[in-house]
Amino acid sequence: METVKTLPYSRSRLWNTAFLLLCLCMMDAIFTDLGLRQGVIEELNPLMRNIYEMNILLFYFIKFSLPLALLFLTAKLTHLMYLRMMLMATLLLYVIVIAYHICWIVLASLQFF
Repeated sequence: METVKTLPYSRSRLWNTAFLLLCLCMMDAIFTDLGLRQGVIEELNPLMRNIYEMNILLFYFIKFSLPLALLFLTAKLTHLMYLRMMLMATLLLYVIVIAYHICWIVLASLQFF
């Protein structure tokens, strides 16, 4: 059985991961924006809450640029295993956040019935 360390590095796998991360990131930003506009959620991150209240476009820019920065570091420093592990941890975190968003969307829609 191969471990993460023995798997060959693949540029296409990195781009697939990058695309997935950006999609999850933008889904998070859109769901958060919709939830805040509808008043069904609160932004739990105090820094992002302040940024959202200041400027929604800045909120989207930061939500988009932070994963890009991580991907840039990962692409430039591919030999460092901890950076690739950070990328995987970020993906896992976004999957959890999207699942949380889906839960509140379902709960909010059930309240309308």
